[in-house]
Amino acid sequence: MSRLCALGLALSVGCFGLTHAPHAWSQPIDDNTRNTARSLAGQGKEAFDAQSYAHAVDLFHRAYALVPAPTIALYEAQSLVKLGRLVEAEEAYMRAVRTQLDAQSSEQFRVAVADAERELGELQPRIPKLVIAVTGPAAGRPDLQVELDGKPLQAAVLGVSMPIDPGQHVLRAVASGGEPAEVSFEISEKEQRRLEVSPVPGQVPRPVTPVGRATSPPSDAPKASRPWQKPLAIAVGSVGVAGLATGIVTGLMAGSRHRAAERECPGRVCLEGTGGAEALDSFRTLRTVSTIGYVVGGVGVAAGATLLLTAPTNAPATASSVKVWVSAGRVGVLGAF
Repeated sequence: MSRLCALGLALSVGCFGLTHAPHAWSQPIDDNTRNTARSLAGQGKEAFDAQSYAHAVDLFHRAYALVPAPTIALYEAQSLVKLGRLVEAEEAYMRAVRTQLDAQSSEQFRVAVADAERELGELQPRIPKLVIAVTGPAAGRPDLQVELDGKPLQAAVLGVSMPIDPGQHVLRAVASGGEPAEVSFEISEKEQRRLEVSPVPGQVPRPVTPVGRATSPPSDAPKASRPWQKPLAIAVGSVGVAGLATGIVTGLMAGSRHRAAERECPGRVCLEGTGGAEALDSFRTLRTVSTIGYVVGGVGVAAGATLLLTAPTNAPATASSVKVWVSAGRVGVLGAF
């Protein structure tokens, strides 16, 4: 529990410090809004003390939306920890830590930011990490849908380590028209796990021969001619290579910006408007672009290789030209098949 209100003081203006730090946020706040936020925060504290943590989270979240005070964010984070929702708690702690303090900030705010930074450092090693890998013929298909606890996951998080709350979870993956793969699992605090799912994709129905119509033996049937497949394989593979290149370059740039942020942010607190904050924002953007580049690259190379290996050997040669272009945040292919 934080040192806030640790002496058993009644909830009041001083308990959350909502009146003596006008520069803690950029927009002016009128008295009615501040009083409403104070009332919600007080109700949230009462719910917290009564161990009604879900209700407390809702009240603190509403209060913070009105007045983004670090004292309120800290209590919201502590309530989320009590519920085992560690991923959300980390974000709430970060909101408190990122509060910009100045000479006019109240002592309550300074204590809340310090407590949030300390408790965040204790929480982060507890958060489990999960890598979700889709294997089998459905991997990389554009119609693949992956859900965790009923919530869809974006393709960018597949195959990479992602934070997850401890406890029971359900992972489900399905491709259109196929059989879904569903896995129930439990993960503990501090655990790191890789989980594989292999959904069965839908099958294309074979044509039915009408009764009484003669057909040639399968051995005499000519192989399907797909002159577009090899050029398409080259194009897709080229996009994959470009994606990998983008992932590597932006990954190196992200590492450089991360080191710059560590140098310019004492105590892991980056003040807005400083070079450290800009470096941190740049690092996060580059890290996202790098991750997407790796995912696109891996999928493109795998799909291109699959298309190339399955192309008919008797397909007539066709003239094709393929060019890959890469620019800031973009990768594309130009060509004719």
